[in-house]
Amino acid sequence: MRKTLYELGTEYECSAKLVKERIEHKREELKKLRNCICSNEAYELKRELRQLYAEYRETKEIAEYLKTYYDIDSGRREIFSYK
Repeated sequence: MRKTLYELGTEYECSAKLVKERIEHKREELKKLRNCICSNEAYELKRELRQLYAEYRETKEIAEYLKTYYDIDSGRREIFSYK
C-alpha cells in the first residue's frame, strides 16, 4: 500500500504519542524511587528517559518534516519552483 508523505507524517505523530506515554510511565516510576535516587534502578530509569526523550524529539521532527514537505512556505520546494 502506497502512502503519501502526509500520511507517513501522521503515523510518526502517532508513534511520538506512544513514546510520550512511555516517558510519562518511566517518570512515574522514577518518582516512586525518590528515597533511593542514587540506586542502580534509578540510574537505569534516567538512562532510559534520556533515550526516550531523544526518540520523542526525533519522531516529532520527522513527523513535522513529512507533513509539511510540500508546503510552499516550508522552503523545501525552492529547487522545483517554476515561477
